Amino acid sequence: MPIMLNRHSSVPLYRQLVNALREDIVSGALAANYKLPPERELAERLGVNRATVLQAYQQLKSEGLIASHVGRGTFVCASDDRQGGAPPWQILFSDYSNRFTYHDIAAADQAQRAPNAIDFATGSQNPADIPDDLLRDVSIRAFESADFHGTQESPIEGFPQLRELLADHMTRRGVRCDADNVMVLSGAEQGLDLCVRAFVNPGDCVLVEQSTFFPALQAFRSADARVIGVPIDEHGMRTDLLDGYCKRFHPKLIFTIPTFQNPSGATMPLRRRRELVETAMRYQCLVIEDDPYGELCYGERLAEGPPDALASGKPRRPRELTPLKGMENAGYVIYLSTFSKTVTPGLRTGWLVADSHVIARIAALRRMIDQHTSSSSQLICMELLSSGRIGRHVGRLCEIYGHRRDLMLDALHRYAPEGMRWNTPLGGYYLWARLPDGLRAARLLDDARHAGVTFMPGDMFAVDEDDSSHIRLNFVRPDSARIEPGIRLLCDTIAEAEQSADGHGGER
Repeated sequence: MPIMLNRHSSVPLYRQLVNALREDIVSGALAANYKLPPERELAERLGVNRATVLQAYQQLKSEGLIASHVGRGTFVCASDDRQGGAPPWQILFSDYSNRFTYHDIAAADQAQRAPNAIDFATGSQNPADIPDDLLRDVSIRAFESADFHGTQESPIEGFPQLRELLADHMTRRGVRCDADNVMVLSGAEQGLDLCVRAFVNPGDCVLVEQSTFFPALQAFRSADARVIGVPIDEHGMRTDLLDGYCKRFHPKLIFTIPTFQNPSGATMPLRRRRELVETAMRYQCLVIEDDPYGELCYGERLAEGPPDALASGKPRRPRELTPLKGMENAGYVIYLSTFSKTVTPGLRTGWLVADSHVIARIAALRRMIDQHTSSSSQLICMELLSSGRIGRHVGRLCEIYGHRRDLMLDALHRYAPEGMRWNTPLGGYYLWARLPDGLRAARLLDDARHAGVTFMPGDMFAVDEDDSSHIRLNFVRPDSARIEPGIRLLCDTIAEAEQSADGHGGER
């Protein structure tokens, strides 16, 4: 039973083992009732961790290809020759879809589906933060426009008026662009998918932050890219290391979230932003800048009353928050953002800012997916921008979310056990916390959900190393009144896990 595993592949080792054994079983190379090696023996033979073999065997058992019998071992199951059975899904699915790490998606769903729990896991805002009258008023005004017709269809790049408004919006944020450089999207993730289709060939290297937005990891892995993580610290990507990474790996793309990064909440200072752009230009690799949270700036901890800038509905714009796209005009940076983090997730409207060559190519690729972003959503966004409602709404969110961030920070200072550390994000949604030594986030999650609180484990965002020591906490999702009790429950759960680990002399 010769099996070859490729340790340089982006496909996890356990999935390579699943694919190899499945192929041998289905082809008949491994006959019915063939006894497979014990997990430990096969792990030693392949030079992998026993957990890798265990995970592969569990997957094959779930597909009905093998079965274990206590005291006897693990055997290949007899094939079912009956006609009309279920399709062999695992064989039918494409290599593209098989490169997704479905256990990551399942782990995210588990964290987010905890009825009645205090939710620090879900990566979206609290629906109650959207005023009842905001979308209603804006929608009525948008659809009463004399220019609107029920049969109106948008160009694939978006309505010209919305592209103009978005270009003006980006110019105020320090990005010099014209409407021709803007494309309206059905969410920023569509833009990321289109960029992957436009630029990434199998085997191309993509550099990302060591912990990053996991749907981006899925998108790059699905294209069979080599995804390499660049270390991060409290200020985001370590750009002092970037030259060495580019020299060694010759990346096609650098994907980064420089402002209020997901999951770490870190913000890249101006010096690093310049260094990243200069390095990318020197090595002629593109930068995809994901900026879903850049409007949500809280600065330092809020005082008793809201700052004048926030009270006037105009969030502060420190120079450090200048998008990377505003630091070059040669076309190396492709900028993505969305209204879903500031208006409502249901709006599903985002935009891309890029060189006109990129816009043209992505528009051509998009025709294979959809013809344009919803006309209704675009009209609503046009009204939000042209009326100034979006600025006032974001200013109000900055006040609310800054207050919730401070509530979470205060609760952590009161209840966190010794050895737990966390950052103070200057904006965005997330606080990134390190657990006391010896605790594993994924295992802690079950205990926390049982106690009535949930979070996202750091493993979800790691590129090629386990990150069992970190957890991501969304401080904007729960109501303000639930933050303090939620943090208290979480910290009590962590403390109990520490005691249990000490009592049993091992990791928990």
